[in-house]
Amino acid sequence: MGANGRGREAARWCMHWAEVSAFDENAAALGIDVQDLMSAAGQALAAQASRMLVAKQKPKGPVWILCGRGNNGGDGYAAALGLAEEGVDVRILATSLIQRSSAAQHFREACQKAGIQESIWPQTQAQSGSGTPALVIDCLIGAGPGYSGVQLRGDVASVRSWLSESRGRNSLTLACDMPTGLGGPDVIIADATVTFHAEKWSLRDEERDVRSEVGEIHVANLPWPPQVEDCGPGDARRHPPIRKDARKGDRGRLLIIGGGPYHGAPLLAGLAAERSGCDLIHVAMPTDAVARADWPLSLIPENLSDADILTPKSVDTILSRALSGRGCQAALIGPGLGRKGPTMEAVREIISTLIEHNIPMVIDADAIRALPSHEWPSGMLGVVTPHTKEMEHWLGASDPVEVLSIRAKRDGIDQVVEDESCVIVRTGSEDQLWAPGRRHCYASGGHARMSVGGTGDLLSGCIAGLLAQGMSPWAAARLGCALMRSAGSAAAIELGPGLSASDVPVHIARTLAEWTGETPDRDA
Repeated sequence: MGANGRGREAARWCMHWAEVSAFDENAAALGIDVQDLMSAAGQALAAQASRMLVAKQKPKGPVWILCGRGNNGGDGYAAALGLAEEGVDVRILATSLIQRSSAAQHFREACQKAGIQESIWPQTQAQSGSGTPALVIDCLIGAGPGYSGVQLRGDVASVRSWLSESRGRNSLTLACDMPTGLGGPDVIIADATVTFHAEKWSLRDEERDVRSEVGEIHVANLPWPPQVEDCGPGDARRHPPIRKDARKGDRGRLLIIGGGPYHGAPLLAGLAAERSGCDLIHVAMPTDAVARADWPLSLIPENLSDADILTPKSVDTILSRALSGRGCQAALIGPGLGRKGPTMEAVREIISTLIEHNIPMVIDADAIRALPSHEWPSGMLGVVTPHTKEMEHWLGASDPVEVLSIRAKRDGIDQVVEDESCVIVRTGSEDQLWAPGRRHCYASGGHARMSVGGTGDLLSGCIAGLLAQGMSPWAAARLGCALMRSAGSAAAIELGPGLSASDVPVHIARTLAEWTGETPDRDA
């Protein structure tokens, strides 16, 4: 059972590489010692190395461990300690003088105290007289951008070139988390790969067969509780950084379609989207709602033909805004719309057209009534955010996992386990999230005062703003849910029982700043 008695399966979806650092950050936020995780990773790596050495008849030569400056290198240092304790002749080749993290540096210093031989590039193992290795352990990059198919650069590229000439034909190679350079021309081909917690993207090909460069996959569990998989501060790792040369519009344009009976909901959503880092937020509401509203100066109104409720008369105007010029990078449909027949007709037409143009959407509140019963709309990218009653009306007794699985098969998506394009968020005192490939997690915490009206609009706006900035629906939904709960807690501490939804957006920005350490000088 998971937290609060919730049942859940072990995470065995195919993880996006960015989720590795996200989960590490969540673990740290929960008070889990990163050194314990690194120690467990090193033990798993050392155990597999020992099995490979035993399986290789009369192995000759030492074990070379190639360590980068990140946590993947830290895993290598931790593995070196375990192998050395077993009497294995271990030699380390590092690409840097120090490690990037304190946990990795801890294991590096432990190896130095243990007398394990270490060379720092461009000094090499061959220059140290270590001879041809029986086994090479690749801990250069691991589950990071090195897998993305680009050519390796710098010292990592140099070490890879040296290795191809120096390791000998009979040397085995073991990769830590994933082979360095996987998907690119300079991949370090592995005989086996130890990956942690779950398989990572790109270890398999389009047919879901293990790639030849990966070798045999071994998944090692890490000593963390299920809560690490839930929405938390680590999800900010996937928030797009601000570029030095940023210009207006680079961080996305969001179109919010709502209002009519209620004018406050779409404006609250817009304020949350703005505080998530989205550049430009356009709000399309019937004219009567616009006239009633105390319009925030930072939100851009769109003039519609409709007066009291949204009808098909305004669809062309909305689509023109969404599709002309730079268009919009995401749309939020639903806050404050109402459920009258003409409104639902207009919403269905808008959704259908945005699907045709691959514009991701967040469907919230009354717009959920326009979705096809018991199924995900064909071809739609995005997030649906029903509360319990809305979810019952939309999906009935259908299992969200099955609904998303049927959607993938119907839309011809074979890479289900690598699909982050659609998410169902059931909102409530504890949010529950589902995505393809059996992705499933929770968002908990926050403050009871966040039950006040308007906070659902803030959540949908925050997620939509993150979508407009280029985050995948799964990443945006996770981060949006985590931000809302933390921001709500911060607002409640400051304002107590008098908290209103309009007090929360500024705390979204403050929470995001705290979690990302974001400054305009940070490079993408």
